[in-house]
Amino acid sequence: MLFSLLSVALPGRPEEPAGVLLYDPASESMGVKLRRDWHHLAEPEDAEILAGIESHLKQLSREMGAARCLAFLEDTLSNTLRLGERNEVSSSQLDFTLHQLYREYVPVTVEPYVTHLPRYALRSAAGAFGEQIADPNEVQDWVEAPEGLRLNKGMFVCEVYGRSMQPLVPSGSLCVFRKFTAGSRNGKRVLVEDRSESTSGGERYTLKVYQSNKSVSAEGDWTHESIELHPLNPDFPVLHLSADEDRYAVLAEFVCVL
Repeated sequence: MLFSLLSVALPGRPEEPAGVLLYDPASESMGVKLRRDWHHLAEPEDAEILAGIESHLKQLSREMGAARCLAFLEDTLSNTLRLGERNEVSSSQLDFTLHQLYREYVPVTVEPYVTHLPRYALRSAAGAFGEQIADPNEVQDWVEAPEGLRLNKGMFVCEVYGRSMQPLVPSGSLCVFRKFTAGSRNGKRVLVEDRSESTSGGERYTLKVYQSNKSVSAEGDWTHESIELHPLNPDFPVLHLSADEDRYAVLAEFVCVL
């Protein structure tokens, strides 16, 4: 794949990163991701125009074809918007790589719970339970959430590694979660904590599809007969958990991959 960095040069301001274009010759497609904090960089009228550029470039790519569109932009952009040279990146997943490049090359204004969510230090396994870490609740940084996702203070981001939740979750993905409060967990993709081996150094976590079977007594009380954590990748086994309510905790529900 080939990527180019888009920059913006506004009057009276230094040239700044604006976004990333990622071209995949194999599928003849182009990913476009531009910053959203234009109101911090430009006057309201200019910010409104700049905010529409991403959708315009996506439409242009669909109409012209990715290769022709990229060549056209390289030939024509030179004033307010400028396109850098092409660079190679090794990947087979366009959207995943596009967001990685965006986070690496485009610094933006952090607006907590408006455009950004906290990224916690915990790492979740998409396999068996993951590694212990020093302080899983430490906020490492703030990560830009997808546009259109309604944010709240019960949401956060953490890294998921391993292959058991592929193809939905590629290993190394940053994922958005919503803290679990109440309601049925069955069939939901959830972040589960194993507290049995916890030490002062941290806990262990995994992302799986939650399934449980319950039995109800004559008095109306219920207990878990079994708890299973199912992978999406059929190459991985189902995790069978004990019904010990104190050992496992469902912390959050999976929302999306960044």
